[in-house]
Formats: sequence, C-alpha cells, structure tokens
Amino acid sequence: MREASGPWLHALQWVVFHLGVIISVPVIVGNALGLDARGIAGLGQLCFFLTGAASLIQLKGGHGVLLVEGPAAPWWAAYVLLAGVAAGTGRSLPQLRTDIEGAMMVTGILLALLGAARIISRWRSFFTPRVTGVLLTILGLQLGGVGVRGMVGEGAGLFAIGLAVLMVVVYLTLKGRGMLKQGAVVLGVAFGWLLSLAAGAAPPPSLEGAGLLSLPSPFPWGWPTFNAGTLVALGLLGVLLVPNVVGSMAAWEAATGEALPAGRYDRALAVSGGANFLSGLMGGVGTIPFAISAGLVSVTGNTEKRPFILACVLFIAMGLFPPLGRIIGGIPLPVAAAVLLVSGSSLVVIGLKDLLKEEGGLRGTFIIGLSLLSGVGVMLLPASYWVGVPSWASGALSNAVIVGTLACLLLEHVILRDKGERNRTT
Repeated sequence: MREASGPWLHALQWVVFHLGVIISVPVIVGNALGLDARGIAGLGQLCFFLTGAASLIQLKGGHGVLLVEGPAAPWWAAYVLLAGVAAGTGRSLPQLRTDIEGAMMVTGILLALLGAARIISRWRSFFTPRVTGVLLTILGLQLGGVGVRGMVGEGAGLFAIGLAVLMVVVYLTLKGRGMLKQGAVVLGVAFGWLLSLAAGAAPPPSLEGAGLLSLPSPFPWGWPTFNAGTLVALGLLGVLLVPNVVGSMAAWEAATGEALPAGRYDRALAVSGGANFLSGLMGGVGTIPFAISAGLVSVTGNTEKRPFILACVLFIAMGLFPPLGRIIGGIPLPVAAAVLLVSGSSLVVIGLKDLLKEEGGLRGTFIIGLSLLSGVGVMLLPASYWVGVPSWASGALSNAVIVGTLACLLLEHVILRDKGERNRTT
C-alpha cells in the first residue's frame, strides 16, 4: 500500500508546488484583458491543460528532465502591460485579445524554428555561469516578491495561515523523515487549506454550474488578428526568453549534478515554441520550463519520472474536468503563495552558486553587480511608468529577468569583454 501511494503523493507534491505560480495567472490576466467570470474560468482550465500536455511532451521529446512547462511570469506580465497600454490609448480589449492570439502563434513558430536551427547549441558559450546565475537569482527574487504579495493580499488571517504553511514546509523538509520529508509541500498546503476552512478565512470550493467535461476550443476570443506593435512586443519577448530556457535547464544541472547534452536545450526551445503556438491557438498564456521545478528537486532529492508523469496527467485532468480544477484551484492564494518562498529561496541559492563558479575581480564585480541592480531596479518601477513606453518595447523592458539577463550578456561579452574570452570559448 505504501509503494502504491508513494508515487501519487509525490505527484500531488509536484502539482501543489507549482500551483502558486499557476493559479493566480488566470485571475490576473483575465481581469486585465476584460474577461468575465466564465472566461476567467476557461483561461484557468487552459493553463492547467497546457501545463500538463506541454510538460509531458518536453519529458518525452524535449529536454527529457523533470521541469514543468507552464504559464510564465514574463508572458502574463506582458499581457497585463499591453492591456494597460491599450487602456491608455483607447484600444479595445477584445481587439487586443485577438491580437495576442495572432502574435503568440507567430512567436511560437519563431521559437520552434530557432530550436530546429540549434540556436542554443551555437550560442551556448554566451550563457556563462554568470549569465545563468544572474537569471536564476533575479527569477528567485521575483518569485519571492510574488509569494509575499500573494500572502499579504488577502488579509491578516490568511497571511498568518500562509506563514504557518511556510514554517510547516520548512520544518518537515529539514526534520522530517521518509514520506514526511518527501511530502512536505503537500502536507503543508493541506494543513493550511484545512486551517483556513476551519477558521472561516476562505470559502469551500464551489462546484455550482461546473460541467463534467470541458474540452479546449480554438480561438475562444475570436479569429486571430495581427497588430504590428503586439507582434513586435511578444516576438521580441519570446526571443529574449531563450536565456530563460537555458537558465531553467542550468538550474536542473545544478540541482542534480547531471550534465545535459547541448541538443536537449534546442529540443526544449522547439517544444516551448510549439506550446506557445498552442497558447495562441487556444487563447492562453505563453509557457517556458519552470526553473522552480529544479528548486523542488533540490529540496526533496526525488528525481523519479513516474510521479512527474502522474502530475502531468493530474494537470491535464484539471484542465478537462471543471470540478477537479475548481477543487484544486480552491486552495487560498496565500496558502499556495507560501510555497513560492520555498522555491524562490532555492533558486536564489542555485543562482548565487553559479555566480561564484567563475573568478571574481573588479570585472566580475561590475558584471554581477550592475546586472543584478538593473533587474532589481526594474522590479521597483511602478506599473504606470510603462504606459508611456511604446508597446513593442514595454513587454520586454518591464521584465526584471530579461533586463538583468540582457545587461549581463552585454557586460560579459561586449562592454567588459575579456580579451582572452574568444580563445576560451572557441
């Protein structure tokens, strides 16, 4: 019985560990794009469905490791910023939604072609430990910010419960044995959910009006349209997210000690391109491999594929069966957000270890310091700042991970380029 329940417990842990990233996406994006309650619910189901399907495809034909492919913060942040710009310029949100469909389909094809052209294998030397370290450190800090905002945004009661969840997960991870340690995330979230229900701090999940089966359909927002500004903004963002793919896989290598062939990176990019094409086709949010998956592996040490596959099946089921999706999605946001602090802390540590792999000196100090400060500085800018920035630029430049990574690439290979670098990387 213990052997039969083990994989399912680990599968639930995979699902719960990533819920903090996924469950807030449809609410944030749906409201920004002017969707009604039914549209937001459909977007939530699609996020779950694409996460499960794309992750399975990545495992079988992409990077081949246990990295969940899900709705990425840079993508949904770009959607929200585009909506803000549209509101400021008088552009209709229904028109923006169909523009996003068309732009994501084009971007998906572009990324798939870049993967097929082995762009990462050819440019692999550009992604030094400093570059991936900066990317992972800023991503961890950004996730930590999302986690803190998620914990404090629902009142003092749920904040206290979210804090209790964090303490339980940390305690079980450090002091637990066997299944208690391996299931720390699931047990912590279950504890917080039950506590919030008992305290009346969150309502039980409602199944009213939920059908038994709901299949994804193409173009839920209307026939796709193609706007030049939206195409440039999302296409550029897609290209600039290539380091995110590299960083996520580098995080896996750092967490497990497994060196991955260069071809796996290109296949991962090609599969991400296909997933982004589907997100445009079905009116969803773009995806990338989640670096926080490596954070979970580094915490639990579990690298078995069977629980991961079961978790992908659960994600697909949550996307196809509204009742199951509503039950899992009924976990209070502060409870799920507390888990982001666990994954964020793991990513920051992995990133800092990467940063310390190469020799320092003043050159290294300026590259690392200026890159991190650039990314963190962008995080501190108010959302209103980007309203006056052209839409083709705001989607990329408003993202801390992209700005910090670009700054590191420029400093490392152009502005502060080491004269002996070419000889070492050829």
